[in-house]
Amino acid sequence: MNRIILSIAVTFSLCSCETVVTDELSLSQSEPILVVEGGIEHYNDGRPSLQQIRLTTTTDFLDNGPPPVVDNAQVELHTAQGVYPLTYLEEGFYGTTELQAMVGETYELEIVWEGKHYSATDRLVEGSAIDSIYTTFEEETGITDEGFFVKINSQDPPGIPNFYHYRVYRNNELIVIPDPGNARTIILNDEFFDGENRIGVNPNEEAVLEVGDSVLVEQISISETYYNFLFELYTLTGSQGLSFTGNPPPASIAGNIQSQEPLQYKALGFFSTIDIQGKSIVVEE
Repeated sequence: MNRIILSIAVTFSLCSCETVVTDELSLSQSEPILVVEGGIEHYNDGRPSLQQIRLTTTTDFLDNGPPPVVDNAQVELHTAQGVYPLTYLEEGFYGTTELQAMVGETYELEIVWEGKHYSATDRLVEGSAIDSIYTTFEEETGITDEGFFVKINSQDPPGIPNFYHYRVYRNNELIVIPDPGNARTIILNDEFFDGENRIGVNPNEEAVLEVGDSVLVEQISISETYYNFLFELYTLTGSQGLSFTGNPPPASIAGNIQSQEPLQYKALGFFSTIDIQGKSIVVEE
């Protein structure tokens, strides 16, 4: 997972003289804030999934090292079927293979860390299948490079709001390319295509492919609250796939992590539940 790094450039200019002020800046240390990533994943092929949550903390502005991991928390997932404790794995990850995700169910995350109690909920919404996947060759334009692009066809369920998030993997690696347009391309709502049979959807316009590439497209159904969170995040950072680890972004983005006493402490991030519909293809001439 990548880090969001807030950069601040300070330049003072007076009477044509420049003064370096970095050493004079006093950036006080702040209390670490809990950062929550991950959630429940449900795959359309029914495969069992390791459900994972990652816990880290924010760092001071001038700290360029990796985010400190949280390895001493009590983490549980609450469902209609019962309570599932998560076991600490490594690098801040807590997980379980005992929970089988079910669409339509609401999941609650409970975290106890250093005497503080955090919780979050999200509902697992059923997604629409990818009916077909293919690639097309396109010439270079003013905004895209020459090459092959993956396309999908999919039927949007009519009469209900649907929210989509797209992930494209090339040769088993997630394609992550900074682009301000990500807020309107890799996440979508069906406001303007409710119930339509969508043809030739490009899930990532920055993903230029070559002959022989193996490509996996995931069309992910997400809740409206998670959609709003991602929209703000991608708009702010101009980059897909970034997370809250390390220094927080320059503006506060409201997640769904709540504390019992919100005036005393807070947390960053989002606990999500997602339904993943995927198809793969190998690029051919």
